[in-house]
Amino acid sequence: MKSLVLAFGLLFAISLFSCTGETQQNDQQDAVADTIEQVADTAIEVTGVAVDGAMNSVYLKVGDDTVEFSYPDLDSEHRASWEINDTLTVHYFETENGDSVTNIINHADA
Repeated sequence: MKSLVLAFGLLFAISLFSCTGETQQNDQQDAVADTIEQVADTAIEVTGVAVDGAMNSVYLKVGDDTVEFSYPDLDSEHRASWEINDTLTVHYFETENGDSVTNIINHADA
């Protein structure tokens, strides 16, 4: 009987620990979202013509340069669909790990 109570107590402790981990992860995700919203006011804006790309990236011709933006985690609300030769504006900010795209606007949709 003692071992049964001990087993249930251990199971309860493990499930409580896993819930605490999820709460901490959710708190971290909320903090990141808040940081992105705060930085959005200082985002860098680039407008150019789409010359190439893939599912989660785009190459823009900006003057004589071609720049690439990757946005694998950008939600569909902030990611306009585009085709080659569309004029796009990309909002992003620079981080330690590279550029982080916050918004893509297709001027053909406007």
